[in-house]
Amino acid sequence: MANDLKVYNHLNYNDGSSSEKDSFVEFLFQHTEVNAPDVDENVAWDKLNQKIHTSSQSFSWMKIAAAVAILAVLSVSVYLYNPTPSLIQVASLDEKVSVTFPDGSVGVLNANSSFSYPEKFGEERNVSFTGEAYFDIQKSTKPFIIDVNGVDVKVLGTAFNLITTENEVTLYVDRGLVAFEKEGTQTQVPAGKEAVFNRATASVEVKEAPSENIMSWRNGIFNFNNTPLNEALTELSEYYDVEFQLSNADLQQCRVSATFNKQPLSEVLSTLSSILKVKTSLKDNTVKISGQGC
Repeated sequence: MANDLKVYNHLNYNDGSSSEKDSFVEFLFQHTEVNAPDVDENVAWDKLNQKIHTSSQSFSWMKIAAAVAILAVLSVSVYLYNPTPSLIQVASLDEKVSVTFPDGSVGVLNANSSFSYPEKFGEERNVSFTGEAYFDIQKSTKPFIIDVNGVDVKVLGTAFNLITTENEVTLYVDRGLVAFEKEGTQTQVPAGKEAVFNRATASVEVKEAPSENIMSWRNGIFNFNNTPLNEALTELSEYYDVEFQLSNADLQQCRVSATFNKQPLSEVLSTLSSILKVKTSLKDNTVKISGQGC
Protein backbone atom coordinates (compact mmCIF):
# COMPACT_ATOMS: atom_id res chain seq x y z
CA MET A 1 0.00 0.00 0.00
CA ALA A 2 2.82 2.43 0.82
CA ASN A 3 4.67 1.80 -2.46
CA ASP A 4 1.51 2.15 -4.55
CA LEU A 5 0.79 5.45 -2.79
CA LYS A 6 4.29 6.78 -3.62
CA VAL A 7 3.89 5.84 -7.28
CA TYR A 8 0.47 7.38 -7.49
CA ASN A 9 1.66 10.64 -5.91
CA HIS A 10 4.64 10.83 -8.24
CA LEU A 11 2.63 10.27 -11.41
CA ASN A 12 -0.76 11.87 -10.84
CA TYR A 13 -0.80 14.36 -7.94
CA ASN A 14 1.71 16.95 -9.01
CA ASP A 15 -0.66 19.32 -10.81
CA GLY A 16 -3.24 19.25 -7.97
CA SER A 17 -6.38 19.28 -10.16
CA SER A 18 -9.79 18.61 -8.51
CA SER A 19 -10.56 15.50 -10.55
CA GLU A 20 -7.25 13.97 -9.68
CA LYS A 21 -7.82 14.65 -5.97
CA ASP A 22 -11.14 12.78 -6.14
CA SER A 23 -9.35 9.91 -7.85
CA PHE A 24 -6.83 9.92 -4.98
CA VAL A 25 -9.58 9.52 -2.42
CA GLU A 26 -11.07 6.65 -4.39
CA PHE A 27 -7.59 5.12 -4.59
CA LEU A 28 -7.32 5.22 -0.78
CA PHE A 29 -10.63 3.42 -0.31
CA GLN A 30 -9.65 0.73 -2.78
CA HIS A 31 -6.22 0.04 -1.33
CA THR A 32 -6.91 0.42 2.45
CA GLU A 33 -7.59 -2.72 4.49
CA VAL A 34 -10.21 -2.06 7.20
CA ASN A 35 -10.85 -4.86 9.67
CA ALA A 36 -14.04 -3.44 11.16
CA PRO A 37 -16.34 -6.03 12.80
CA ASP A 38 -19.95 -6.46 11.79
CA VAL A 39 -22.31 -4.50 14.05
CA ASP A 40 -25.56 -5.96 15.40
CA GLU A 41 -27.80 -2.92 15.90
CA ASN A 42 -30.16 -4.65 18.38
CA VAL A 43 -27.29 -5.78 20.62
CA ALA A 44 -25.75 -2.29 20.53
CA TRP A 45 -29.07 -0.69 21.47
CA ASP A 46 -29.58 -3.09 24.41
CA LYS A 47 -26.09 -2.29 25.71
CA LEU A 48 -26.80 1.44 25.50
CA ASN A 49 -30.09 1.05 27.41
CA GLN A 50 -28.32 -1.00 30.08
CA LYS A 51 -25.69 1.70 30.54
CA ILE A 52 -28.38 4.38 30.83
CA HIS A 53 -30.29 2.30 33.41
CA THR A 54 -27.12 1.62 35.43
CA SER A 55 -26.23 5.30 35.38
CA SER A 56 -29.75 6.17 36.57
CA GLN A 57 -29.48 3.70 39.48
CA SER A 58 -26.05 5.07 40.44
CA PHE A 59 -27.46 8.59 40.38
CA SER A 60 -30.36 7.49 42.66
CA TRP A 61 -27.94 5.97 45.16
CA MET A 62 -25.84 9.13 45.01
CA LYS A 63 -28.93 11.20 45.85
CA ILE A 64 -29.73 8.93 48.82
CA ALA A 65 -26.15 9.09 50.06
CA ALA A 66 -26.16 12.88 49.74
CA ALA A 67 -29.42 13.10 51.70
CA VAL A 68 -28.00 10.91 54.48
CA ALA A 69 -24.86 13.06 54.61
CA ILE A 70 -26.94 16.25 54.86
CA LEU A 71 -29.01 14.77 57.71
CA ALA A 72 -25.84 13.77 59.53
CA VAL A 73 -24.43 17.28 59.20
CA LEU A 74 -27.71 18.80 60.42
CA SER A 75 -27.79 16.43 63.40
CA VAL A 76 -24.26 17.40 64.39
CA SER A 77 -25.12 21.08 63.95
CA VAL A 78 -28.20 20.77 66.16
CA TYR A 79 -26.13 19.00 68.81
CA LEU A 80 -23.39 21.62 68.68
CA TYR A 81 -25.75 24.57 68.87
CA ASN A 82 -28.36 22.96 71.15
CA PRO A 83 -26.58 20.36 73.30
CA THR A 84 -28.23 18.89 76.38
CA PRO A 85 -26.74 20.78 79.34
CA SER A 86 -24.31 18.72 81.39
CA LEU A 87 -25.11 18.20 85.05
CA ILE A 88 -22.61 19.67 87.49
CA GLN A 89 -22.25 18.10 90.93
CA VAL A 90 -20.38 19.73 93.80
CA ALA A 91 -19.91 18.17 97.23
CA SER A 92 -18.14 19.38 100.34
CA LEU A 93 -16.44 17.08 102.81
CA ASP A 94 -15.05 18.62 105.98
CA GLU A 95 -14.81 22.17 104.68
CA LYS A 96 -17.02 24.88 103.23
CA VAL A 97 -17.27 25.20 99.45
CA SER A 98 -18.46 28.29 97.55
CA VAL A 99 -20.19 27.80 94.18
CA THR A 100 -21.22 30.36 91.56
CA PHE A 101 -24.26 29.19 89.57
CA PRO A 102 -24.71 29.90 85.81
CA ASP A 103 -26.80 33.04 86.52
CA GLY A 104 -24.25 34.54 88.93
CA SER A 105 -26.09 33.46 92.09
CA VAL A 106 -23.88 32.10 94.86
CA GLY A 107 -24.26 29.10 97.12
CA VAL A 108 -21.97 28.33 100.06
CA LEU A 109 -21.99 24.69 101.13
CA ASN A 110 -21.40 23.80 104.74
CA ALA A 111 -19.48 20.60 105.47
CA ASN A 112 -20.95 17.31 104.16
CA SER A 113 -23.38 18.98 101.75
CA SER A 114 -23.90 18.94 97.98
CA PHE A 115 -25.31 20.79 94.95
CA SER A 116 -26.44 19.41 91.60
CA TYR A 117 -27.34 21.80 88.75
CA PRO A 118 -27.11 22.15 84.93
CA GLU A 119 -24.16 23.99 83.40
CA LYS A 120 -26.70 26.32 81.77
CA PHE A 121 -30.12 27.34 83.14
CA GLY A 122 -33.27 27.23 80.98
CA GLU A 123 -36.65 28.85 81.63
CA GLU A 124 -36.20 28.00 85.31
CA ARG A 125 -33.09 28.00 87.48
CA ASN A 126 -33.16 24.53 89.01
CA VAL A 127 -30.77 23.23 91.68
CA SER A 128 -30.90 20.05 93.76
CA PHE A 129 -29.45 20.23 97.24
CA THR A 130 -28.76 18.25 100.42
CA GLY A 131 -27.13 19.31 103.69
CA GLU A 132 -26.75 22.94 104.74
CA ALA A 133 -26.00 25.96 102.59
CA TYR A 134 -26.34 29.70 102.34
CA PHE A 135 -27.83 31.06 99.10
CA ASP A 136 -27.50 34.57 97.67
CA ILE A 137 -29.75 34.61 94.60
CA GLN A 138 -29.54 37.11 91.74
CA LYS A 139 -32.83 38.82 90.87
CA SER A 140 -34.49 37.55 87.70
CA THR A 141 -37.91 36.98 86.14
CA LYS A 142 -36.96 33.30 86.02
CA PRO A 143 -37.70 31.54 89.33
CA PHE A 144 -34.80 29.96 91.21
CA ILE A 145 -36.06 26.57 92.44
CA ILE A 146 -34.18 24.38 94.91
CA ASP A 147 -35.33 20.78 95.04
CA VAL A 148 -34.87 19.29 98.50
CA ASN A 149 -36.02 15.67 98.13
CA GLY A 150 -39.42 16.57 96.70
CA VAL A 151 -39.87 19.86 98.54
CA ASP A 152 -39.33 23.01 96.48
CA VAL A 153 -37.84 26.23 97.84
CA LYS A 154 -38.75 28.91 95.29
CA VAL A 155 -37.36 32.45 95.05
CA LEU A 156 -36.79 35.26 92.53
CA GLY A 157 -34.03 37.18 94.29
CA THR A 158 -33.11 36.82 97.95
CA ALA A 159 -30.62 35.42 100.48
CA PHE A 160 -31.33 32.62 102.92
CA ASN A 161 -29.96 29.67 104.84
CA LEU A 162 -31.24 26.17 104.19
CA ILE A 163 -30.76 23.00 106.24
CA THR A 164 -32.03 19.58 105.19
CA THR A 165 -32.29 16.47 107.33
CA GLU A 166 -34.15 13.19 106.93
CA ASN A 167 -37.19 14.55 108.80
CA GLU A 168 -37.12 18.33 108.29
CA VAL A 169 -36.14 21.22 106.06
CA THR A 170 -35.22 24.36 107.99
CA LEU A 171 -35.18 27.74 106.26
CA TYR A 172 -33.97 31.08 107.57
CA VAL A 173 -34.57 34.10 105.33
CA ASP A 174 -31.77 36.65 105.52
CA ARG A 175 -33.14 38.99 102.83
CA GLY A 176 -36.21 39.08 100.58
CA LEU A 177 -39.06 36.56 100.43
CA VAL A 178 -38.84 32.77 100.09
CA ALA A 179 -41.59 30.21 99.47
CA PHE A 180 -41.88 26.58 100.55
CA GLU A 181 -43.88 24.60 97.99
CA LYS A 182 -45.15 21.03 98.18
CA GLU A 183 -47.71 19.57 95.75
CA GLY A 184 -49.08 23.01 94.88
CA THR A 185 -49.35 24.25 98.49
CA GLN A 186 -47.11 27.28 99.09
CA THR A 187 -45.99 28.99 102.31
CA GLN A 188 -44.19 32.34 102.02
CA VAL A 189 -41.49 33.21 104.56
CA PRO A 190 -40.34 36.86 104.92
CA ALA A 191 -36.90 38.17 105.92
CA GLY A 192 -35.89 37.58 109.53
CA LYS A 193 -38.14 34.54 109.93
CA GLU A 194 -37.41 30.86 110.25
CA ALA A 195 -39.63 28.12 108.83
CA VAL A 196 -39.49 24.38 109.38
CA PHE A 197 -41.04 21.93 106.94
CA ASN A 198 -42.02 18.61 108.53
CA ARG A 199 -41.72 15.80 106.01
CA ALA A 200 -44.01 13.42 107.89
CA THR A 201 -46.96 15.82 108.09
CA ALA A 202 -46.09 17.96 105.03
CA SER A 203 -46.72 21.01 107.22
CA VAL A 204 -44.76 24.25 107.65
CA GLU A 205 -44.18 26.02 110.96
CA VAL A 206 -43.06 29.66 110.76
CA LYS A 207 -41.15 30.80 113.86
CA GLU A 208 -41.28 34.42 114.96
CA ALA A 209 -37.94 34.14 116.77
CA PRO A 210 -35.39 32.19 114.69
CA SER A 211 -32.70 30.01 116.22
CA GLU A 212 -30.06 32.35 117.62
CA ASN A 213 -27.06 30.82 115.91
CA ILE A 214 -28.60 29.53 112.69
CA MET A 215 -26.14 31.59 110.61
CA SER A 216 -23.10 31.10 112.85
CA TRP A 217 -21.46 28.42 110.69
CA ARG A 218 -21.09 31.09 108.00
CA ASN A 219 -20.58 34.43 109.81
CA GLY A 220 -18.75 33.22 112.93
CA ILE A 221 -21.04 35.09 115.36
CA PHE A 222 -22.20 33.00 118.33
CA ASN A 223 -24.58 34.01 121.11
CA PHE A 224 -24.88 31.38 123.80
CA ASN A 225 -27.40 32.06 126.56
CA ASN A 226 -27.45 29.26 129.11
CA THR A 227 -26.93 26.85 126.22
CA PRO A 228 -26.17 23.17 126.95
CA LEU A 229 -22.45 22.54 126.34
CA ASN A 230 -22.99 19.74 123.80
CA GLU A 231 -25.19 22.04 121.66
CA ALA A 232 -22.66 24.87 121.86
CA LEU A 233 -19.79 22.56 120.91
CA THR A 234 -21.72 21.22 117.89
CA GLU A 235 -22.14 24.75 116.54
CA LEU A 236 -18.54 25.72 117.27
CA SER A 237 -17.17 22.59 115.60
CA GLU A 238 -18.93 23.45 112.30
CA TYR A 239 -17.36 26.89 112.11
CA TYR A 240 -13.86 26.06 113.37
CA ASP A 241 -13.69 22.65 111.68
CA VAL A 242 -12.61 20.76 114.79
CA GLU A 243 -13.89 17.80 116.79
CA PHE A 244 -14.60 18.15 120.52
CA GLN A 245 -14.08 15.27 122.91
CA LEU A 246 -15.29 15.32 126.55
CA SER A 247 -13.39 13.39 129.21
CA ASN A 248 -16.64 12.48 130.99
CA ALA A 249 -20.33 12.53 130.09
CA ASP A 250 -21.24 14.78 133.05
CA LEU A 251 -19.69 17.75 131.21
CA GLN A 252 -22.57 17.65 128.73
CA GLN A 253 -24.84 19.05 131.46
CA CYS A 254 -22.76 22.18 131.79
CA ARG A 255 -24.24 25.34 130.26
CA VAL A 256 -22.57 28.13 128.36
CA SER A 257 -23.35 31.85 128.40
CA ALA A 258 -20.94 33.71 126.13
CA THR A 259 -20.67 35.67 122.88
CA PHE A 260 -18.05 35.06 120.20
CA ASN A 261 -17.55 37.19 117.10
CA LYS A 262 -15.11 35.57 114.64
CA GLN A 263 -12.55 35.15 117.41
CA PRO A 264 -9.61 32.77 116.96
CA LEU A 265 -10.24 29.26 118.24
CA SER A 266 -7.55 29.72 120.91
CA GLU A 267 -9.55 32.59 122.46
CA VAL A 268 -12.78 30.58 122.37
CA LEU A 269 -11.09 27.67 124.16
CA SER A 270 -9.60 30.01 126.74
CA THR A 271 -13.06 31.45 127.47
CA LEU A 272 -14.63 28.00 127.77
CA SER A 273 -11.89 26.91 130.17
CA SER A 274 -12.56 29.95 132.34
CA ILE A 275 -16.35 29.82 132.54
CA LEU A 276 -16.63 26.02 132.78
CA LYS A 277 -13.59 25.43 134.97
CA VAL A 278 -12.16 22.83 132.62
CA LYS A 279 -8.92 22.21 130.71
CA THR A 280 -8.76 22.25 126.92
CA SER A 281 -6.07 20.97 124.56
CA LEU A 282 -5.90 21.06 120.77
CA LYS A 283 -4.09 18.46 118.67
CA ASP A 284 -4.66 17.44 115.03
CA ASN A 285 -8.03 19.25 114.79
CA THR A 286 -9.26 17.53 117.95
CA VAL A 287 -10.09 19.52 121.11
CA LYS A 288 -10.11 17.54 124.33
CA ILE A 289 -12.03 18.98 127.29
CA SER A 290 -11.27 17.48 130.67
CA GLY A 291 -12.07 18.15 134.30
CA GLN A 292 -15.10 18.07 136.58
CA GLY A 293 -16.47 21.31 135.14
CA CYS A 294 -19.44 23.49 136.00
